[in-house]
Amino acid sequence: MVSAARISVQEEGLFSYIEQMGLLNTQGEALARLVQQGLVRAGMKDVTVLSVQPSGGRRLVLRHGSALHRVQVLPVGRNPKTPDDEPGWLPLLVSSGFDDATLHRLADAGASFLDDQGNAHLSLDGRTVLFAQTDKPVRRDTHAKVTGLQPQAKRAPGALALNRASHRVAFALLANPDLAASPVRALAKVARASIGTVHSTLAQLTDAGLLLDDRLHHPGRLLDTWAESYRRQAVRPLAPRALYAADERWPDKVRADAQDVVLLGGIAAAAVLDDHVRATDGIVYAATLGPAVTLLRLTTDPTPFRVEVRERFWGDGLPASQPGLVPSVLIYGDLLREGDARSLDMAANLRRNDAHLRTLG
Repeated sequence: MVSAARISVQEEGLFSYIEQMGLLNTQGEALARLVQQGLVRAGMKDVTVLSVQPSGGRRLVLRHGSALHRVQVLPVGRNPKTPDDEPGWLPLLVSSGFDDATLHRLADAGASFLDDQGNAHLSLDGRTVLFAQTDKPVRRDTHAKVTGLQPQAKRAPGALALNRASHRVAFALLANPDLAASPVRALAKVARASIGTVHSTLAQLTDAGLLLDDRLHHPGRLLDTWAESYRRQAVRPLAPRALYAADERWPDKVRADAQDVVLLGGIAAAAVLDDHVRATDGIVYAATLGPAVTLLRLTTDPTPFRVEVRERFWGDGLPASQPGLVPSVLIYGDLLREGDARSLDMAANLRRNDAHLRTLG
């Protein structure tokens, strides 16, 4: 015989589970309202959702701006598969909650989804218009009735916090602002970041007022934020020990013979752009250590010409002021990282005189 206490626990667990289903357990006009509330709480203000099948509640019309989109709501459990498109209908996966791996997998595949915790991705006409990821899961009270989607703010409005991955996306946009209007996959390739990271970074920039209608706004403010974030990052050279070149002509060899495999950065790159600057040591960027060591014949024997080899963290397609140099945005960041009076003065001069940095403001 099953005890009454055990039955009570089982019923309480089942009741809690049903309560937590939220979107999955709703139909008709109520589902349309929950979808709209969820999208608004995730950050999409300009949205209206109408139910076109009130009895089933699975097909909606979503108005975004002046456009209307037909949406097929697909309730799913854990580990959902990317749905097949039905002609004329946008699949929207809804769930009580997606884990981080699932939501990034779905976002990378271009699938639209929404859950009770505030995670959301919406792709309209092949373009992402919303990507929101909650920082922490919602705590559920098993005795509290769930009346709708739980609001979950992912960040303070207007705040911009760049981690190591989103920092790469911001760098790519600063080096080539035209990427803001490019497909997400193209930006991800240049930034060497996941599509999910690109989505979340673009959402941050939009919330901060730095991205509007596929264009950077106030790029000078983004440059300041990026440079400050870069200054705080821990950057380790590819070599475990200090490396040195044989003579002062090593920067010329990078520019003449590297063919974009090794690129000049830091104060040595600044010296190329400013005739009044002289540098003996400096930084080069390469995908791996070997090509830089071979090209410059670097050794561990100390000389006045120390060369730090750092990993090239971006892909192809970013313009530079001159062949053989990293983008001027990175030169500027390298100088600010040094932090001494001379480097800071050089950084200020570079920002005033470099054509690309002037366009950023």
